[in-house]
This record gives sequence, C-alpha cells and structure tokens, in this order.
Amino acid sequence: MSNVRIDVHHHLLTPAYLEELAKVGVIESGGVPFPRWKPEDSLEVLDRAKTRAALLSLSAPGLCFGNATKEREIARALNEFASQSVTRWPERFGFFATLPLPDVEAALAEISYALDTLHADGIGLLSNYAGIYLGDARLDPIFTELDRRAAVVFIHPTVFTGSEIPSAKNAGSPVPTLPGFMLEFVFDTTRAVANLVISGTLKKYPNLRIILSHAGGTVPFVAHKVVTLVLLTAFASQISSGQITLPREQIEAIRQMFTEDVFSQLRGLYYDTALSANISAFSSLQQLVPASHILLGTDYPFAPEVEAGSTAARLATLPGLSEQELEDIEGNNALKLFPRLQP
Repeated sequence: MSNVRIDVHHHLLTPAYLEELAKVGVIESGGVPFPRWKPEDSLEVLDRAKTRAALLSLSAPGLCFGNATKEREIARALNEFASQSVTRWPERFGFFATLPLPDVEAALAEISYALDTLHADGIGLLSNYAGIYLGDARLDPIFTELDRRAAVVFIHPTVFTGSEIPSAKNAGSPVPTLPGFMLEFVFDTTRAVANLVISGTLKKYPNLRIILSHAGGTVPFVAHKVVTLVLLTAFASQISSGQITLPREQIEAIRQMFTEDVFSQLRGLYYDTALSANISAFSSLQQLVPASHILLGTDYPFAPEVEAGSTAARLATLPGLSEQELEDIEGNNALKLFPRLQP
C-alpha cells in the first residue's frame, strides 16, 4: 500500500449547479441520476479508503444551459467553490478548473482567473463542447494558452448531443436502453484523443500534461486504428488516384514510422484507473503505457463508495504490478504532477 494515495478523478456537485441544470431539464449525467454530494462526504470516503487527497473536477454534462452568460456565471461559481474547499482543506483537496467552452474568449479569461487568482491545480476539459471536439482548430487559443503555462489538463468524457441540451433520458446514446456512461463515455474519450492526434494538437502543444479518464476509454484497444488513419491521411491523394507505386517493404517501413510516432504521443499522456481497475481494461492499458503514466482515479461520487472506495484494493490484486509500481500509481505519479500535495 502506498504511503500517499491521491485520487485524480473525483467530482464536485453544488446545489446551485444542480438547480440550474434542473431548470433546463437535465437531471442525470450519462444516464446516472445526480448523486448528493458535499466536501465533507468526500473527506469521509477518502479517510475510509486511506486516501490522502483528491482533485475535484466537474463531470458531464458540464455547462449545458444554452446560455453563454449563465455558463460563465456557473463556471466562475464552481471554480470559487472548489477554491474555497481547497482553502479550507489544503492538504485534502486540489481542483481542475471548469471553463465556459465553447466560448473561447470567456474560457481564456477563466483560465487566467482560475490559475492566477484561485491557484487551481489544473484545467478540466470535456471531450466535446456542443459537438466541437478537442483538437478542433476553434479551440487552438485554449491549447496555446494552456501549453504556454505547461498546465495539467484533465479530460473527462461527455455524450454527443451537438448543440442540443442533453435533457432526454440516456441522452446521446443511440440505444435508448443503454445509459451514456456505459459506452458513450469511453467512446467519446477515444474520439477526442483520436482527433487530438490526427489534428496534430498533441505535437503542436508538447508542454501540456494531459490526464485521460477511465484508462483512456478505448484508446489502448484502438491505438493501431489511429495509426491506420494517420497512414491513410498521409497517402490520401495517392490512394484516390490509385498511384501508390512504393514497394511493400517501403510502405511497411513508413507504417512502422507512423506507429512509433502515434504510440509515442499516446504514451506521453496519463491515464486514470476510474472504473478500470479490472484485468481486461488494465491489462490493455499496461500494453500501451508504463506504470509511471497511470494514476489512481475513482469517479466518486458518480461511482458509489462501494466501487470507488475499493479501487486501490482491486489494483493490488491485478497481475504484473510490482509493489513499487503500485505505489507509484496510487500516489507517487500524481505527486510529480501536483507537488503541492506532497506530505
């Protein structure tokens, strides 16, 4: 067991935020009814799980009020609430600031306020904003600023409903009986990461330290498909004209070069263990990244304590992890990103 456990995937929910969501008909996140939460609840759960600190962030559906002014106000209120929680319990909480995207100018102003005035530990982003996915050129000013600051960025999935407010039951799921958190969350993380690679965003902004939720969604499983897309994009004109004349050996050498490039980008990201401390998801993640880029995450309170509180215990039962690697995942890796939380 680690001497210091840090939960990087831990959500906040304020009564005011939930009240505003209810006004526009949103009463669930990814098909899960909003749980009740207050900081004191988290402290009790952290104590029972022998976890020293948690990084607070906003989950899906984020700010989806259909009103830019309201979204700016709620983002500011959430960030100030999180900051007050850190001030009250500085050794127990950190937070990723919420941005009122897709309003880029307002989001840039909130980055400045959150990092310079509230001293947020990082920035929280959703996989898409009203259908605009991370990696879209319209979000480049956000990534430019975060890269300039070498910020830690926590990416959480949401469902895709375009510009529509996700007020319907299981909104964003093409199968009405399946809640969005079950499949759409992991797929939307994957869409965002694929777009970050294909758009060149990860290479363009190398100072970012990005954390992906839920072991990266299906990123470890479909990584080679991303390579294929990069390869097809590179040879798009030759393919369309039917004029690829390179020998097979040269094509394979190019494929290997693209594979190494894409996998290097994916290995540079961090991945949390929320809802992924099981042999099928974790073994796939281990094939992609070293233990040094895996972080403890629980998804509390959307994941109830019976699930969230046992995450570290379940990690300890997985094969292929040394005692040192387990300690690194539980806390040491997070402390390198958030040295403020050092004991």
